[in-house]
Amino acid sequence: MWRVIATFFVVLLIIYGSYLASKYIGRGLSKSSSSRYMRLIDQITMGQDRHIAIIQVSGRYLLVGITAGQIHVLSELQDEELFPLAPDEDEGGANALDFKAMMEKLGDLGKKRR
Repeated sequence: MWRVIATFFVVLLIIYGSYLASKYIGRGLSKSSSSRYMRLIDQITMGQDRHIAIIQVSGRYLLVGITAGQIHVLSELQDEELFPLAPDEDEGGANALDFKAMMEKLGDLGKKRR
């Protein structure tokens, strides 16, 4: 019986350690990816290991295609060519919640049931 309890606590420690590691590693990666001369404006996934991105470099905007093995400059964009697109109404983009908001909403439901 004590082996089952010990195994349970070991599994809990592993899960908690994984949570802490992912939390702090994620913070470190976001800080190390900052640059003084370049900035990723936006990107979209076109398939597995294929992306199109807009990168700002010294006031210039570059549209680049990114694959697993190469990066190609597709075009240089002017500032007036960049404007945010409205979300598609078919996809429910305006009503889409991010993960944090969904978790907060679920937490509020749990509090109301008590």
